Amino acid sequence: MKTLISIALFAAAVAGTAMADRVNVASDADVATSVERLTKAVEMAGARVFTTVDFAAGSASVGESLRPTTVVIFGSPKIGAKALQQGQTMALNLPLRILFFEDANGQTWAIYDDPTAVAPSHGLTADHPAVLAMKGALEKFSAAATGE
Repeated sequence: MKTLISIALFAAAVAGTAMADRVNVASDADVATSVERLTKAVEMAGARVFTTVDFAAGSASVGESLRPTTVVIFGSPKIGAKALQQGQTMALNLPLRILFFEDANGQTWAIYDDPTAVAPSHGLTADHPAVLAMKGALEKFSAAATGE
């Protein structure tokens, strides 16, 4: 029984930590508009949008419904290469990505994982210049997308 309780407490602690490393930004617009704003901001900065994954459209294609849910994957090798030189497993978190979704109350959210939190698991320090550049890009682009 002690083992079961210990496992449950450990799982709760890990889940709490993971949630603390996720950045949630409320948007003043719907998902489509937020995605469009992000795409424009990324392109204006000279970075590239690699792909946009519309999960609601995918769900609809198999007869399922889903509130608007889209991931935009973007970045620049100028930043990513520096991080990968220090820890190639950082590729699991690159290119950068932001999830946009509409919650049950109709609020649109932009959500991303804080690079300074995940970097140590890839052998990079949280204050590595490439990691800080990624964090800055995510903050800047999520603000542009959400109207902050």
